[in-house]
Amino acid sequence: MAQQTGGDARSRFHRLGSLFANRYGRSAGTETSSLEVDVVDTVQDMRKAQWNGIVERSSRGSVFHRYEWLEAIETGLGYTPRHLVVSKDGNTIGGMPNFVVEIEKTPFDRLSSLYPGFGGPLLPTDTADSLEHVVEAIPQLCHGSTIVHQIRGLDMSYLRYNDALQSHGYRPYRRECRFLLDLTRDYDEILADMSRTRRRGIERGRGVDYEIVEEEITRENLRRFYRTYERVMDRVGGEVYPRSFFEALQSMDDRLLLLTIRIDGEYAGGMLEVLDDEHDTVHGFFAAIPREYFDDHASELLYDHVFQWGIEHGYERYDFGSTNANFEDGVFRFKEGFGGRPVPVLVWERGCSPLWPLVKAGRSLYWPYYV
Repeated sequence: MAQQTGGDARSRFHRLGSLFANRYGRSAGTETSSLEVDVVDTVQDMRKAQWNGIVERSSRGSVFHRYEWLEAIETGLGYTPRHLVVSKDGNTIGGMPNFVVEIEKTPFDRLSSLYPGFGGPLLPTDTADSLEHVVEAIPQLCHGSTIVHQIRGLDMSYLRYNDALQSHGYRPYRRECRFLLDLTRDYDEILADMSRTRRRGIERGRGVDYEIVEEEITRENLRRFYRTYERVMDRVGGEVYPRSFFEALQSMDDRLLLLTIRIDGEYAGGMLEVLDDEHDTVHGFFAAIPREYFDDHASELLYDHVFQWGIEHGYERYDFGSTNANFEDGVFRFKEGFGGRPVPVLVWERGCSPLWPLVKAGRSLYWPYYV
């Protein structure tokens, strides 16, 4: 649908219509109010302050729901937005961000809330009716090569939606977990709960000539980090985000922590953390440590530093990010060694095409333990 120019930004939305109307009692009588759902094709058609206000009012709102993160995905990764916005009497009261993302090893796409990061519905008011509107609108967003909708909840509080989602055809999908480290404890207690291997790595690392610096979020510093990140990800065969995504993150520099480690005066890698002030959590999102600094225990030193940084700045948790829920996986074992608590990544999927069952069956061939 062609977008109009000029006028209120809502005129540029794709109206799905007033799918539900109800009467709400008022002290001065009874009036008719309705909820409406619109599709937003670009985050720039949303009012930044208004949307971030909804994020901050919702107990499930996180840094990944914020306008700046959505904008970085849209402009830096080029993913197609299909955000749903719920309004009541002309006022935005909630919504659910979505992007069209490729399904790996297939020619098909999924509609994801949210990737990268975690998403799901933000419905601080009129929750039941708003959720009904949002899930009923989803099939209208899935067409062509987009064959499934996926919701990736940030934390266990999203279980409150499980029954409602399953009643609309969503099915739980468990393939990943995250390790959460409690930063409200004393540092010595955190250190004592680590595995012997992780503690020994920190102790040995402290014996080298090293320095860890909190860098400004400048284009030059991000580019230096990106060069190392790209080299590391190429070596391990991981997904490499484009440099444009990192540059787009500059607009949310107050929610980023960029750490650099120097060993014997030489740049030895770093970590780019995402600060979730809504949930008092530091998210470990990107790490880039060249192999030549493994024996110097650069990784352990960086993690140890960010734990202490989080404690000093009043954060309650450190989130190591998603990993395969497989105890034989090296990344799983590495993160587990720091003493974090494993929690599942809550994912629900809803097929939107007759092709989805075939793709789902094919997925089990290369992820045999997860259907």
